[in-house]
Amino acid sequence: MKITGFDIAELRLPLKKPFITALRRVDCVKDVIIKVHTDTGIVGYGEACAVTAITGTTNEDVVNELSHTVFPSLIHNPMDAEDIFKRLHAMNISPETMACVDIALFDLLAKQKNQSLHQFLGSERCDLQTDLTISVDEPLKMQNETLTALDEGFNILKIKLDKDIDANIERLRRINEVLNEGNTLRLDPNQSLTLDGCLKMISHIRNDNIECIEQPFAAQDLDSMKQLKRHSLIPVLADESLFNTQDALKLLHEDIADMLNIKLMKCGGIYEALKIAKLAVKYDKNCMIGSMLEGPISLVAAAHFGLSQKNITMADLDSPLYLQEHPLLKPFNMRHDTIHLKDTTGLGIDPIMNRLGLFN
Repeated sequence: MKITGFDIAELRLPLKKPFITALRRVDCVKDVIIKVHTDTGIVGYGEACAVTAITGTTNEDVVNELSHTVFPSLIHNPMDAEDIFKRLHAMNISPETMACVDIALFDLLAKQKNQSLHQFLGSERCDLQTDLTISVDEPLKMQNETLTALDEGFNILKIKLDKDIDANIERLRRINEVLNEGNTLRLDPNQSLTLDGCLKMISHIRNDNIECIEQPFAAQDLDSMKQLKRHSLIPVLADESLFNTQDALKLLHEDIADMLNIKLMKCGGIYEALKIAKLAVKYDKNCMIGSMLEGPISLVAAAHFGLSQKNITMADLDSPLYLQEHPLLKPFNMRHDTIHLKDTTGLGIDPIMNRLGLFN
């Protein structure tokens, strides 16, 4: 199978409500989508969401890199899996661009084997439980959001926090007032805390129902993360400190974090994500499959990948619930807090893409 051509389209998806963290506010998702053609007639789809606040990349960067670097290099070359991914990941391009193409290539390879992507990656499961994010806000508003999430069938909540320690303590107090037995919290301050502030907060909150605290400090402040891991009973999850395999090796070898949050848009796609997950196995560490606020194609790809690795024990793939209704959301087949992927070939989105006519 050889690649014979590429198409590019852009998709704008408004959100049902603003998504607010300590780093940014988002009102709509703007994605770049590609369609990869082959000489067999099989096509593959990929998607990139430039997350400027995290990576510095823009959608314009993604389109330029696709058009001037990636496409000229890969067109008319055989789809030798190992070689094509090595060449892709050797390019001087953003991780979002890399992930966009990587997803499309895996879509092609799975279709060539007549398998769904999660089957192609070795999964025997098709159901993946996700958490639901509660955006940072006033304590009572976050309490009301928590009640809504519980009513909708979510058992695991990711609680966004910010640098205001006293407000965080009150937010978590209000949230705990309405939780049921068995509900689990994941805390995410999005790099906004100091070590002293974080330890103060942890000492003033209930922590028996907290599964982890995600990236409380600036990405480069690995020393604070390592000290928190030693002084706290709450497991530490690395997010923005982790982009690639080299980052993972440092975090694992120096015992800086308890768990790793793998995101396709950060690491450059499934090929690198598989390496990170397998490296974590060697250190007996579990991982989360996470996502940025992305479009549905890359989120479907993340779900397929998340199902394929036994040490991925957590999923943060609730972004589809923030998007206004769109046909591409259907492959998730969300049932309360569980994503159910069907065993259709590849990503499982071809009929929907054909009806949308984005590339006509």
